[in-house]
Amino acid sequence: MYLRKDYIIEDVCLINFVNLSLEEKKMILGWRNHDMVRIWMYSSHIISFEEHLSFIEGLKNDNKNFYWLVRDKAGLDLGVVYLNNVDLNNKNAYLGIYANPNNEKLKVGKILIESLKVLAFKIWNLHTLKLEVVNLNKRAIRFYKNAGFEKEGILREFVYIDSMWHDIEIMGIINNSR
Repeated sequence: MYLRKDYIIEDVCLINFVNLSLEEKKMILGWRNHDMVRIWMYSSHIISFEEHLSFIEGLKNDNKNFYWLVRDKAGLDLGVVYLNNVDLNNKNAYLGIYANPNNEKLKVGKILIESLKVLAFKIWNLHTLKLEVVNLNKRAIRFYKNAGFEKEGILREFVYIDSMWHDIEIMGIINNSR
């Protein structure tokens, strides 16, 4: 299976980061550096354009981490979805999503997570997806619970945000559609 490809899933297109235009790369960097996105990332510093390009270049030879820009059929850029630490032997991965912070379309998170679940479970045939979320991010925790994820554990005092240590909740979902 060629892993660094683009996908069309229902009404959205997932464009692999290695296939992005220069303008699309700049747009995504703007989202990733937006205050509302980077606050919840493990690496919350402002990412330089050179650092961003180097990251994307590294994805060309990376068989464990995959990132996609999600665009709807009307051409609206909705956000980013990704699978990290992909283990095709054991059929599992960690996931992440972030919405375009400049977008006002409703239900974008639902579109992002559902398209990623289709990709992971129906196309890549993974069995388990995991995610990590800062315990302060109650909105995201509710969102993931509504999407079918369950709390599986805690990484105690795992990240340092605003001069305080915070726990990370580990959540997961199992593909029971077989």
